[in-house]
Amino acid sequence: MGRGKWVIVLAVVVVLAAVAAAYAAGQAKTDAPKVVRAQRFEVVDGEGKVLATLGVEAEGSPALRLHGKKGKGGIILAVLPNGNPMQALFDDKDKMRVEVLVFSGDSSPRLALNDENAKTIWEAP
Repeated sequence: MGRGKWVIVLAVVVVLAAVAAAYAAGQAKTDAPKVVRAQRFEVVDGEGKVLATLGVEAEGSPALRLHGKKGKGGIILAVLPNGNPMQALFDDKDKMRVEVLVFSGDSSPRLALNDENAKTIWEAP
């Protein structure tokens, strides 16, 4: 086979490979579900320890939780059953130390700082 024919064969192989790759990429995009539904998602480390959760709390509130190193403490971002959005920071004993709320009725904010017993020591407004 002459050099010119090898170039043509190589060009055809490259084009076919490109078409196959484009087709595979298109298939991967269309095979992915547009919506994934569940009541809870968990992010775990290599040892299976839960680091974060996205789900519905017992009282029906949607919430995102980022857990502390020992499974206690961390952050929660949620919408309460009454519709108020809230964010809370917890210490390593799972006591709520900081709470931020926005009340839906009048959109007034609330910021509370709590002691190690989760008792409010400062509040605004």
